[in-house]
Amino acid sequence: MGIRFDRLPKGVQKLVKRLANIEREQLKTLRAGYPDEKARMMALIDKGNKVTEELFNTKFAMEELGAFYPDSSDDLQAMGEYFLGEYALERIYAEETGEQYEEDLFYAGANLKQAADVLADAEYDDYLDEDLDEMTDFELNALLSTFAEERGTKPLTTKDGRVVPLFKKQGK
Repeated sequence: MGIRFDRLPKGVQKLVKRLANIEREQLKTLRAGYPDEKARMMALIDKGNKVTEELFNTKFAMEELGAFYPDSSDDLQAMGEYFLGEYALERIYAEETGEQYEEDLFYAGANLKQAADVLADAEYDDYLDEDLDEMTDFELNALLSTFAEERGTKPLTTKDGRVVPLFKKQGK
């Protein structure tokens, strides 16, 4: 095992390994193209959610990371980033010393980050669905102005360029 992984409490290590194995199984399912791919993925996602809940019910999650809610995209993001950061340090150290590094931190962190992204997208969609209908014209114009500032106000166009012929026409 690696130094960064071994610093985690034993119970957290087991949960990280379980979550990493679920992420690997999800990737395998997606690559294999099983006929029942959707059902398999849903079952794996449910398993991953249960392991994530167990992970959030640890003293480590609450005291070390300040992450309390497995249904919070911010807390999922924080825990995923923690594991990915530990993985990065683990890998750098292992490559410097020629040792093996622990991949479970990567897969568990990636699983949590992906769950955070899915949850954040769902929360944002719910926000838009509910609030757009209830917005006043003033609020809607403010939202559109913010969007225009972030994206720019000019329409996207391709720049005109000079065409340079690569080959001379035959016969000239």
